[in-house]
Amino acid sequence: MQPDRYSSPLIPALLGIAAALGLGGTGFALGCLYAGLVVPVPAVAVAKAAPPVTLPAPAPLVPLAAMGGPEEPATNPPVEMPVSRPAPESPFLALAPGQALPMYRPVHGGWISSRYGQRMDPFTGRPAVHRGLDFAGDDNSAILAVAPGVVTWSGRQRGYGNLIEIDHGRGWVTRYGHNASNLVRPGDYVKPGQTIALMGATGRATGTHLHFEVLYRGRHQNPARFVPQDT
Repeated sequence: MQPDRYSSPLIPALLGIAAALGLGGTGFALGCLYAGLVVPVPAVAVAKAAPPVTLPAPAPLVPLAAMGGPEEPATNPPVEMPVSRPAPESPFLALAPGQALPMYRPVHGGWISSRYGQRMDPFTGRPAVHRGLDFAGDDNSAILAVAPGVVTWSGRQRGYGNLIEIDHGRGWVTRYGHNASNLVRPGDYVKPGQTIALMGATGRATGTHLHFEVLYRGRHQNPARFVPQDT
């Protein structure tokens, strides 16, 4: 038979009380000491706090670059015609053969989102040739004619979406693609700085931007050679 679980702690306590009554204050102290040494004090369970869980920082949101335009395989590198710049003090003069066309910037504000030349096609991820200069900006921001000329195309074109083509004479042509809407028609004469379209993302585009091309005698040129790239 096992002893009662309540009897063992009471015996030392009763002995301590009896000693305190018989011996006075000294006995009371000794009795308490005896009871404290013998009587087991039940342990108090202390819950340990779980270590804080550190969550990984969320990946930063990277906006999709505003790019696009018809692409060609990288095996066909662009070939540019040598041209000479006209004198800066005589803009929009009658051009001599081989003389470069002075140009305005085709947008107000915005930023260059993709340059001319070889790059990775934003849709296929493969090397390709980008034959224009991309200016990103706000939806429906103004697109400007870079030089005087006659509109030869204004409508949908595969890859370009809404496209405007302007013939400036002497073999010079500029193209403005991915427009939200075109504001000129074929046969219209445009002045430099005139708003001809509103910026959009029609056609083969990943975001709102202008795909701007410069051609001389049917060959693509790097637009960065002719237009100011800063506002």
